[in-house]
Amino acid sequence: MDDRELAAQLRCPTGTDAAEVAGRMNEANRALNHKCIDLLQLAAAERILEIGPANGAFVADIVGAAEGIAYTGLDWSADMVAEAQRNNSRAVSSGAARFLRGSSDNLPFAEDHFDKILTIHTLYFWENPARHLAEIRRTLKPHGRFCIAFGDREFMQQLPFVPFGFRLYHDTAGQQLLRESGFEVLDCQQHRETDVSNTGEVVEKLINIALCQPE
Repeated sequence: MDDRELAAQLRCPTGTDAAEVAGRMNEANRALNHKCIDLLQLAAAERILEIGPANGAFVADIVGAAEGIAYTGLDWSADMVAEAQRNNSRAVSSGAARFLRGSSDNLPFAEDHFDKILTIHTLYFWENPARHLAEIRRTLKPHGRFCIAFGDREFMQQLPFVPFGFRLYHDTAGQQLLRESGFEVLDCQQHRETDVSNTGEVVEKLINIALCQPE
């Protein structure tokens, strides 16, 4: 597929190419996902929301991190929701995990519902990021934790598909956005690795990871 088609698939994997794109994303972001999950320090009986889990490749790592974790995955791709349910059928049937189609600018959950919220590589696609962050803050418990990871503008602008629908952020701009949306940034790390990108090329990645709580 060309760069425009790849950008559209990364935003919302759909159709015959969806499974392949999701597989590439999983391989490209495996180390990053594990690092973010570790940063959240998941504890027993916590309610966890992951925004944009695609096919749910890392759900087992979250559910298995502590006893009695209740996981919810929210993705705006119907194809990814269906695949995530198939890939995690045991966790779904036991009630440990559920997958819903939707967008984080209109979360179908009550206030103060989740203990931890995680989202990786979704910020670029939010047309109104303040609205998404307001919903995340609304549904997060007062002392809950929110982990968000996004590629730094310095790295991302080198990728050929980025001009097609990606809004890029430097570390400082991302932190400012979080603070303006009512979050206290507890920790901000930069994850660097040499790996294969979604285009199959070897790249030097620079990813910002912010760990926050509501102010």
